[in-house]
Amino acid sequence: MYSPDNSTVNLVGQHRHCFLLKGSTNEVLSDFLRLTEAFSAPLICAYDVSAYDALMNQSTPFLTRTFKQVRQELGSTHDAVLVDLTQGISASVLAILSGTVRGNGIFAIALPSDDWLSLVDQDLPRYLPWPYKPEQIDSSFKRFFLNHLESPNSPFQSISRKTITALPALISVDENAPLTKEQTHAQASLLDQQAESYVLIAPRGRGKSTLLGDSIAKLLKAGKRVAVTAPNQAAISTLKARFEHTAQSIDLSQNLPFFAPDALLADENQWDYLFVDEASMIPVPLLIALNQKAKHSVFSTTDYGYEGAGKGFGIRFCQYLKQLNSSLKELSLQQPIRWGGNDPLENWINDCFFLGVINQAATAHNSTGSNEYQQLVGKEWLGKTELLAQTFQLLVSAHYQTSSDNLRWILDDPSVSTFLSLQEDALNSVAIVTEEGDLPDALCLDVIQGTRRPRGHLVPQSLLAHEGIADAGQYTYWRISRIATEQAQQNQGLASGLIRHIEEVAKGRCDFLCTSFAATADVVAFWLKNGFIPVRLGTGKDQASGCYSLMMVKPMHAKACDLASLWHQHYCANLSLNLPRDYQDLSADLAEKLVQSTQTTSLTEESLYQKDILDLTLFTQHHRPYPTIRAQLTRLVQSAIANGKLTKIHPEYELLSSVISQPHGKIDFMLFRLKTKKQVEKHLKQVVGELLL
Repeated sequence: MYSPDNSTVNLVGQHRHCFLLKGSTNEVLSDFLRLTEAFSAPLICAYDVSAYDALMNQSTPFLTRTFKQVRQELGSTHDAVLVDLTQGISASVLAILSGTVRGNGIFAIALPSDDWLSLVDQDLPRYLPWPYKPEQIDSSFKRFFLNHLESPNSPFQSISRKTITALPALISVDENAPLTKEQTHAQASLLDQQAESYVLIAPRGRGKSTLLGDSIAKLLKAGKRVAVTAPNQAAISTLKARFEHTAQSIDLSQNLPFFAPDALLADENQWDYLFVDEASMIPVPLLIALNQKAKHSVFSTTDYGYEGAGKGFGIRFCQYLKQLNSSLKELSLQQPIRWGGNDPLENWINDCFFLGVINQAATAHNSTGSNEYQQLVGKEWLGKTELLAQTFQLLVSAHYQTSSDNLRWILDDPSVSTFLSLQEDALNSVAIVTEEGDLPDALCLDVIQGTRRPRGHLVPQSLLAHEGIADAGQYTYWRISRIATEQAQQNQGLASGLIRHIEEVAKGRCDFLCTSFAATADVVAFWLKNGFIPVRLGTGKDQASGCYSLMMVKPMHAKACDLASLWHQHYCANLSLNLPRDYQDLSADLAEKLVQSTQTTSLTEESLYQKDILDLTLFTQHHRPYPTIRAQLTRLVQSAIANGKLTKIHPEYELLSSVISQPHGKIDFMLFRLKTKKQVEKHLKQVVGELLL
């Protein structure tokens, strides 16, 4: 029986109550609604909520969200949340929703009465590469999670269905309470102009948005020119609400000065203060440009957690700001205001998904002993959870896109191996490797023609679909998806040593080692130093990094060397045309690294011509993306002009001249009465098809 009186509630302060409910949908819903009958409408989340929607009763209303809809709840506050894991489990869903429950509220997890581990997980397919299916997988992640759920440190308690009693109604919370001492101290630093740039990183529930909204209103009242930006307006709803409350209390009539990031950059005004909320969701190059728009810039983001940001973002972005020689102050908020301090639910979520503070001492090691290497796969991690925690936290510190969902990827994707470098049992470097390729001929044909995109297999799929390399799918690849070295031990050759070890293991087991990453000069130099050859430069910038992706390979045998040389030569031929025209925003250092070549031979005109014809035919007759055939089209047009097939009197001469001379994103197709992207592509296919005849 669970029936706390008010003294019990006071005893635990503002900690949340955690329950494990088991049974059918009907039974779980009945238990949950009984517990929460004194609360406002609770939230129920499941992979598929149709069974709960069918049981909706007007007398006991509740809200429902599927796993895919959970991001809508970011910034929300709930009295009670139930996450039904019967059909599947999502780490990010649990992390997001646990952060929305207020102090003294309820967070419940539902499982079936029978063997949950034996049930097929409906959320698992998004982690599995072709051809794996969820029913083939004995989920190590589910076992890992269940071990934590049933551990002695778990705050979740099972309750008897016959004796459930409703929890008392929650006391109303003042959403506009005065700032805490911690918030006031941080605000003083902002208002006193103690630095040119500020980075504010804190866990959820600490009042970052409240602090920012309050500060913006006070700065405007003081006559400062202030601008606010974020990935979208929905991301700053709490900030806006606090701004409006403070503005009213200090008799400020101005509206929140919000601008979209691109609009802010296009605006010629300079500001006294620029506030960037949810900064980790904005590409770093864009943040650096925004930093130049104001005397004082404030970049705020949630500490590492559901977004896959925070720690890694803070480390990398602060390094950028320090390199710019601007005065920088790092701010943090640690005291929770949405729930009580040392909250058992928050501690358990952080422990389960390694979302807490990174303990650098756990990985830092100055031993001069020799390196030892380990390779771990799937269920092997279950007996090495301490090492898993160190591994995951090292990935977090190096890759700010690492999210709690990546934990499931490492544990459940059969194509994934994790390679570790250790000195005297202390972890210093880690690499995640995925096995790709060996695709059936029929699937390769579908991919190269653009009619199928099977899950996974990033490198062979890209070589097929974007480079038109017809036999790329038949080879096997080990892709180094992520690699990281503990910060205090970087630039000592540890990552290169780990790559050499992976290469030794890979010999005889794959045709190529490979990698694909956001291209910066230093990272490209690292892979060149380790013998990798560039074979593809992406045509668009990655949203998270703001960089173009670069794909590189390292052949594992003689035939693979010949293939890599041929692929690289096509890369060089296309880059020589595309780089000065379509990549004008690249730094000189990066451009120099991209054109570095170890090749001593070059393509013959005939072999280049034949490959161009194949690529352009894939564009005109199938679904090859237009940005990937820009160089080939340029050579075709130049050849047509040289041999007199294309002259100034040709009706498409001006269009084709613009296409081969102007940057891809700056061609004004409206001049040629082509209003939509679909019209442009259809017309270009027709024109190019005629040139090929």
